[in-house]
Parts: sequence; structure tokens; C-alpha cells
Amino acid sequence: MKSHLLIITTALLLSACDINESMRSNAADSSTSDARVIAAKSGCMGCHAASNSVYGPAWKLVSKRYQGVPDAHAQLTATIRSGSAGRWDQITGGKRMPPQQGSINDEDLKIVVDYIIALNTPKPATAATETATKQE
Repeated sequence: MKSHLLIITTALLLSACDINESMRSNAADSSTSDARVIAAKSGCMGCHAASNSVYGPAWKLVSKRYQGVPDAHAQLTATIRSGSAGRWDQITGGKRMPPQQGSINDEDLKIVVDYIIALNTPKPATAATETATKQE
């Protein structure tokens, strides 16, 4: 009887972890979608894409450059607001990114910058993944 109760309790706990992970995954998908919609609406997608360089650098490359930088969010936000030159010459052929002062508001810019920085951020292990790894 005790072993049945233990099995049922364990199953309930693991299913709750899966539900939480599913909810987190759905929230992440939603914020990714929001960031892409905002970026398209603001004109960012004319020069950038997430995985490949169009006219400007791919956002995954940008994310990689800012990985581990303590104030990455503030630096990238400032670069977008004021424009940049010389950082990506091998991709842009020396053309500069123009300042984006009026094309995107602060709230939307934060969503896009969060998305860009998260592209190369390691994902934390989930409870379900940790449990499966321990059982192997």
C-alpha cells in the first residue's frame, strides 16, 4: 500500500513539473513571437534576422558578442538607440547602423533586446530533464 502511495505521489509531482515547464515554454514562445512582431513593425527585420545576416548581423551573432557582458542589456539598448559603426564591418561592408530614436518605444525595445540577448543564453535544466537524467 505504501509503495502505491509513493508511486502515485511521485507521478503527481512529476506531472506538475511538466505542466509548469509547459507553461514556461508557452510564455517563452509568446515573448519570442511578440519580439518578432515588434521588430518587424519597427523596421528591424529589413536589415536583421535571428539566424542569418541580411544587411546587418544576425541577432544570434549579436547575442554571442554580448554573452557574459555584465551590462549587456544597457549596452545593446544604447547601441540601437544611437546607432553604430565599425562593429560589424565584415558583414555590413563598413556601413553603419542608423540611430533608432523614433522607430521603437522603450517598452518594445526592451522586449526586442531581451529576445536578442536570450538567443545564446543557456536554458536551465528542467525538473523533468533532471529526473530523467538521474534515472539513466
